[in-house]
This record gives sequence, structure tokens and C-alpha cells, in this order.
Amino acid sequence: MSQQSKALANSNWARKGKVDKPTVGRQSILAILRRRNAYSFYTLFLLWGCCTLFYYFGELVDFAGWEALRWNFFYGVHDIHRLLFLAPIIYAGYVFGVKAAVIITIVAVMTFLPRALFISPFPDPILRTVLFAIIAGVMGYLTATTRRESERRSRLEALLISERDAMLGILERMEEGVLITGPDYRIRFMNPNMIRDFGEGTGSHCYECLCRFDEPCHQICKLPKVINGAIERWEYSFPDGRTYEVLASPYIDSDETVCQLTTFRNITPRKRVETELLNLTG
Repeated sequence: MSQQSKALANSNWARKGKVDKPTVGRQSILAILRRRNAYSFYTLFLLWGCCTLFYYFGELVDFAGWEALRWNFFYGVHDIHRLLFLAPIIYAGYVFGVKAAVIITIVAVMTFLPRALFISPFPDPILRTVLFAIIAGVMGYLTATTRRESERRSRLEALLISERDAMLGILERMEEGVLITGPDYRIRFMNPNMIRDFGEGTGSHCYECLCRFDEPCHQICKLPKVINGAIERWEYSFPDGRTYEVLASPYIDSDETVCQLTTFRNITPRKRVETELLNLTG
């Protein structure tokens, strides 16, 4: 009895497997049609259907005997009618990419063939169809590549901006003063400690904010060397008696401009101690 129940269960599983295969296929198709870009697929199909209907509208009028709709435009040169198919081809390239543009171009050619082979009274219908397919395919390809390049550039820009924001967040929490200066000597960024010591100067020239100069001092300024790849380290004493240990290195900003990233470490107490020790030993 147990063997019979096992055999019955195995047969049920086998039948279930046979039934499930087409069910899984239908479910996968429905899942594709329910995706976010399914409406784009429907739009593409609608464009192709409208173009095909318009392309063969003259033949449909003859077949149905609609004399009121027998306009000469529907019986003119087919090259003009084929131009409508640029819409689904370019749309496919823009929304779905290169493969979709190629597929829709092939589908368009297959749509043209019956009229070119059996209906068209104009000369060289096959040649005209092939030329249109080449031109339309190239346009679809260019549209797809341009869209892909634009999306790639947008992703890279967003990535650069996010990385820059993350780095600026780290710089803002540093104990040392941090300054980013562009090649035009204008300050692009100051962290809170830098603002505390020198005041807000973002957008102004570094020599105006830090040293109160009217023009760059080329004797002490390291900016030209740093933006050319050098890393500079020095000590600088300001007129008010403060002394800073300065470290400058190249930094590429989000707009791909080579700037100078400078850290200012206040070593005034240490310098005072060193001066007092020198006075004592002297």
C-alpha cells in the first residue's frame, strides 16, 4: 500500500512539473510586462503599430473600398512613408539601447519587404529600403550611444560630488585648519577651525584673507609649485605673533580643477617654549 502511495505521489509531482513549466513561463513574461519600463515597451509597440498602419493605409483603403479615404498621399513615394519609422527606431535607441535600436530597425525592414517586393510600382524598392535601414540604424545607434554616454557622465559627476562631500565632511572635523585654494588664488573651502582663526573668506583671494595683501606674495606663496604636483611643507609666522606649520599638496576638485589643499597647524605655544629655552641657554 505504501508503494502505491509513493508511486501516486511521484506521478503527481511529475504532472505538477509538467504543468509548472508553462506557468513559470507565463509568470516570467508577466513579470517583464509589469516592470517599471513596461510602459516604454508599450509605447514602442504603439509607435511601430501606428507607423505600420500608416505605411499600408493605402492598401487597406483599396482592400476595404473606402473611396472617401483614397488620398494620393498614401500612394506616393514610399520613402516619405518610411521616415515615420525613424520615431520607433530612435525611441528604442534612447530608451532601451543599441540592441533595441538594431532589433527595431530589422523589424522595420521586415515590415517594408512585402510592399517593396509585391506592391511598390517605383524603381529600386529593395535598394531604397536597404538605404533607409542603414541610415535609420545609424541614427538609432548614435542616439543610444549618446544617451549611454550622457548617463555615464551623470553617474560619474554624482560619484565625484558624493566623494567630495564625504572628503569635505572629514576635513570639517579635523583639528587643524584646512584650506582649499584654486589656481586663481580664490578660496574654495575653509573648515570651521580655519574660519575661527582667520575669519570667513570663502570666495575671496587667499592672500587677502590670510595676509591682508593686495596681490600674491611670490616669495612665500607655494601655489604655483603645488598645482604642478609638488608637496610643500614650511612654517609661517603672521604679524600678530601666531606661527603655523603649513602643509600643502595638490587636490583635484569635483570640476577636475587642480587646486591646493593646505593644512594649518598652530604651533605658536611650541615656538614660544623654544624661544624661551633659547633665551635661557643663551
